Parts: sequence; C-alpha cells; structure tokens
Amino acid sequence: MRAGKLDKRAEIIRLTAELTAESRGSRWVGIRAKDAGDVPAADGLRSMALIEIRARYSDEFAQGRYLASAGRLFHLTSVRDPLGNRAEMVISAHELIGQPAEYRPQEGVPVACRVHLTHEAPYRDEMGQVTEYKTRAEVAVIEVGRPQRDDQLLIAGTLYVVLDYADETDDGVVRGLWLEKV
Repeated sequence: MRAGKLDKRAEIIRLTAELTAESRGSRWVGIRAKDAGDVPAADGLRSMALIEIRARYSDEFAQGRYLASAGRLFHLTSVRDPLGNRAEMVISAHELIGQPAEYRPQEGVPVACRVHLTHEAPYRDEMGQVTEYKTRAEVAVIEVGRPQRDDQLLIAGTLYVVLDYADETDDGVVRGLWLEKV
C-alpha cells in the first residue's frame, strides 16, 4: 500500500441499538469508484455505484458501519484483509447521496440530513393496487433514526410533514417515508 494514496481523513461511525451515531475514531483512507463503465442513476438514497476504500488495518472497520469524509457518507458492505497480514483493509461501500435537508422531530433538536425525494410516487393499498400518488422520501437511519408521523422535513425551502412509514422500505440503513407539503 502506498501511503500517498491514503489522502482523505474519515470518521468511522457505528449505529447503536438506540439508533444514534457513535464515533469510533478517524483514519486516513483512499476512496475511489470501484465500478467501471455505465452505472445506473440512483433511484434512491443509496447510490448504485460501488466505492472502494483502502486503509491501514483496524478492527474498527466492520461490515455495516459507516464512514464519513468531507461531507460524504458511506455504508460499508464488505471489509477484507486481502493478504491476511493485518496490514491493509480493502472495503466496498455504497455512498448515501441525496439533497441536503433538515429533519425536525416533534420533540428534540433539528438535525441536518440528506434525503432522496420522489414526487408522484405510486401509493398502494392493502391489496397492492395503486390508489393515489404521493411524495415519497428516503432518509438515512444513521442521520435521523426512525422518523415518526407528524415529524417534519425541510427540503429546499419547502416544509413537509411525515404522514407515515412507507411499508417494507426500512432495511436498517435507509427508511422510506410518505410526506405531505405543509
């Protein structure tokens, strides 16, 4: 490993059982796109392009943790010690991308976050039939926890209220929400 390639300072973050971010220290890392060629456009908060992150060995790097660097947020999906000598880590990650927003819980302090917004998303009833179209958002659980009904999101100067959780969209990393413009 060439030390000159570890040119970004990044914070390792663990999501606790209480859904709060816990810093596990910072390390020097190298970050680059792993996929070559055409990568489909993101249709949610999680980018479809894989990112390769290299670092010196540390037990703090673990699958499921997060890495924050220069305003970017990565979810670690694979962590390997390729040579087995505890010298270097090769990490695959997905970047969580979206537009800047502010999450405003009913109780608590507003938090800066990123959000992916879809206007006119199909809303399905219990039978799976599209009954109407609503605004749908995806947020990172590490940034906002699990928003509840009547919490608010301020996105690009527009205030939205959380109507409900979008069924089957919480995978522990990203949570889908149905929103209504205030």
